[in-house]
Amino acid sequence: MPKIIDIDDYIESKDKSLKPLLAHLRKVIMLSHPNIREQISWNTPFFYCFDHLCYFGVIKKTKGVEVCFAKGFHLSNESGLLDAKDRKLVKGITFANLADYEEKEEAFLEILQEAVLFNEMNPEIKFYNMVMKKEKGRKQ
Repeated sequence: MPKIIDIDDYIESKDKSLKPLLAHLRKVIMLSHPNIREQISWNTPFFYCFDHLCYFGVIKKTKGVEVCFAKGFHLSNESGLLDAKDRKLVKGITFANLADYEEKEEAFLEILQEAVLFNEMNPEIKFYNMVMKKEKGRKQ
């Protein structure tokens, strides 16, 4: 896989059926808070607001796009849309296409705002530290 320089490159590198969904999700996330910033890490778009907020998960052409919330297990998941998929820290929402996003939009926006608020209200809980704690547990 070629090195992705920015999120525009990332979106352009994906299947044409997913590009509108990726572009829309990016726009929604970027407009959710004035402090949101984006960055490519490990060839993946990450979004930050006070700390790691979310990222685009592995995309399978037939399955759509997953927005993974870095601290997903801290979120209430009142809508039931967040899925851990056997992960210990991250939970995500998968969208098959734009129509699927539109059906889930209200719940997604609530989850996104809850994630931003969690990061803002809990500055001591850093995603990096959570990951490193998990790694230390595996090595012992």
